[in-house]
Amino acid sequence: MSDQVHAPDEQAVAVAAPSWIPHHDAIEQLWRVGLFSADDAHALRQVWRILKGQTDDYLDRLFGMAAAYPPLCAQLNRLRDGIRGREPSVDAATMRRWFRRWLFETCLFPQDLPWLRQLPIELAPEPSTSAIPLPLPEFRYVIALAFPLVLTARPFFVANGGDHQEIERLQQALLKAVLLQTALLGKLYVKDGLW
Repeated sequence: MSDQVHAPDEQAVAVAAPSWIPHHDAIEQLWRVGLFSADDAHALRQVWRILKGQTDDYLDRLFGMAAAYPPLCAQLNRLRDGIRGREPSVDAATMRRWFRRWLFETCLFPQDLPWLRQLPIELAPEPSTSAIPLPLPEFRYVIALAFPLVLTARPFFVANGGDHQEIERLQQALLKAVLLQTALLGKLYVKDGLW
């Protein structure tokens, strides 16, 4: 299966879905079970309109919160510190580009998730190896990071001038999207047959 990967400020690129990504029907079922609705998709588009010009500030706020928790900070640094001995390590500009693309695709393509298909290409192994050495955080931190991702977005929603209900709606939609993505990423961590 081949799909188009969309990224902000870049053209679409055809990418074959990696074998570890669940079938489209399994993803759709997960979204239904997670109660992801058309209202959530609309709210995520609004989240992008609010955050698209502030993704660097959003990421800085996230890293600032993580810095207060050394174990979480260490897990986030796994991306920056290199890919299992490969050089060069991921620089700040690349991390910011990845974060912006993740946020863009989370908000505008929440059920498609092109970034998941692109992930193995971004982190491709040396030609002589067969495995993709993903510098993923330990799974418990992938789950734990969901709340800081949503909490650090809240000040941007408040500054946008929405009422309490609107801010809650935006946060809930973002939290659903992040948790459902975490469930999909779990496929990389969970033994076959248990996902």
